[in-house]
Amino acid sequence: MRPSLATQFVSQAVASRFTRSTRRLNLSRSLVRNSIMAAGPTAASTADAAPPIVQYVVLRRDLGQGMGWPLGSICAQAAHAAVAAVWMYRDHADTAAYCATDAIDDMHKVVLEVKGETQLMNLATKLGEAGVDFKLWKEQPENYATCLATRPYPKE
Repeated sequence: MRPSLATQFVSQAVASRFTRSTRRLNLSRSLVRNSIMAAGPTAASTADAAPPIVQYVVLRRDLGQGMGWPLGSICAQAAHAAVAAVWMYRDHADTAAYCATDAIDDMHKVVLEVKGETQLMNLATKLGEAGVDFKLWKEQPENYATCLATRPYPKE
């Protein structure tokens, strides 16, 4: 199965920093998959029915380290971008599934970082060129980009 455009482009943009984390995540997925398989065919078929829907959030590392923003302010930027992206694409089927009443406790987000504003803007350009739906959040009244979030996409 081919990865979705969002998975592909966001992952490529920040992949080198997360190689070790990804290996741990893949190991964890293998453990979960093995546990599901051991639980029996009903659990395995339910888990394999559809890929999870994931929202990607990308923050600037320099906000905290270089500019001295408090953690709460950085978290607020991520929350603003994530909610804005969900609202902008609320009519998309993946967003509706992500926000469905019976799925609300199963939301998945992948939070990544880039070095600074230049890298965030480059990522936004690449995502836009690839046709990936996202929201670039700009802090006001300063009007500079702090974070971006994709609409929810199936993780394949």
